[in-house]
Amino acid sequence: MHKLVDLINSSNDDMRAVAAQDSYMTKNEGTCDPQAEEDKLEAQFRGGVRDVDNIKQMIETTIHHLHLVRAVQKSREEGDAAVGGGPGPSTRERPGGSTYGSARSGSIRGAGAKDREREREREREREREREREREKEKDKEREKDKEKDPSSLYDFDGGGDSPVPSPLGSHTRKLGSGSAGGAGSDRSGTRDSLPPRDSVPPDPPAGTAASQRSKVIFVKGQDVVFKPKPTADTANPDWFLGRVQQVLGEGKSRRYKVQDADPDVPPGERIEYRTSASSMIPIPPEGTELPGLDKGKTVLALYPDSTTFYKAEVTAMDPETGRVNLRFEGEETSGTTQFVDRRYVVEYRS
Repeated sequence: MHKLVDLINSSNDDMRAVAAQDSYMTKNEGTCDPQAEEDKLEAQFRGGVRDVDNIKQMIETTIHHLHLVRAVQKSREEGDAAVGGGPGPSTRERPGGSTYGSARSGSIRGAGAKDREREREREREREREREREREKEKDKEREKDKEKDPSSLYDFDGGGDSPVPSPLGSHTRKLGSGSAGGAGSDRSGTRDSLPPRDSVPPDPPAGTAASQRSKVIFVKGQDVVFKPKPTADTANPDWFLGRVQQVLGEGKSRRYKVQDADPDVPPGERIEYRTSASSMIPIPPEGTELPGLDKGKTVLALYPDSTTFYKAEVTAMDPETGRVNLRFEGEETSGTTQFVDRRYVVEYRS
C-alpha cells in the first residue's frame, strides 16, 4: 500500500509538471524554442502514462493479495471452529458498546485494541458472507419464479441490472431533445448483451398471451418497449425504450436487433440487443388515434424524464391533451401522480 501511495503521488507530480510546462509554453510563445519545449512536454506525457500503467498493475496486485489474505484468514477461522467442536464464535453487542466473541470473550477482554479490532473485522466479514448467502437464496427464488413465466422462454438478450426499482430513485439520465417523446432514463450501471442462442425455442401453446405476442411482426425503425434477457446479475431487468434497427430471418426464426435509446450515448455508439417479438411491445406511431384507458387499469408507462417503463395505475385521462394521469408503483403513499403521453402507455407485462 505504501508503494501504491508513492506511485499515485508521483503521478500527481507528473500531472502538475505537465500543467506547468503547458502554462510556460503558453506564456512564452514566440520567445522560447517551440520544438524543444514540445519535446519536453511529450516526454512528460510519456512518463505520466508509464506511471498510470504501473499504478493499474499495482492495484490489481494489491487486490489479488487481499483476496489471498482473506482466504487464509477464513481458513484459519474454520480450523479454529473445527478444533472447538462447533461453529465459529458468535458475537453480541454488549450495553457497553464493545463486541466480544462468546467462545473467546475472556481472551479478547484481556487483549489490546489491535486484537479487538481484528475480531470486529472478522465478524464484519462473517456478516458479509451471510449477506452473500441470503442474496444467493433470493436469486434462486427469482429463478424459480422466472421459470413459471412462459414468456421468459423467448428472451434472447442479456443485460439489465436489478429487479424493477421504485421510480422514486434518482433519475440521472436525461433524454435530449433529439430522442423520441422528449423523455430520458434512469439507469445505474451498464447492461451488456449476451451472445444470441443458436437454437430456436418451441412455439408457445396456441391461444396464450405469449403465443399472441410471438405473432406480432415489427418493422425497421419502429419504436418499441423491450426487455433484455435476465442474467445472473439481474434476475428481473427493466423495460426500456428502443428502436428496431434490423429484422433477421423469417417465420419462427425471425429475430430483431433493437437499439437502446440511451440519450447519454451518441446514436452510432448505442448498444444493440438481439431479441424476439415476445420480449417487445409496440409503441404506436405519433398521431395515431388511441382509445382511452379506464381508471384503475394497470399499465406499463414511460416514467417522465427517463427511458424506463414502470408499472403504473391509471387515475384519469386529460380530455384536452389526451395524456394519461398515472400513479407509478412505489409512489402510492406519497400521492404523486404523473402525466404521460398516451402512446407511451402500453399493456402491462411483468
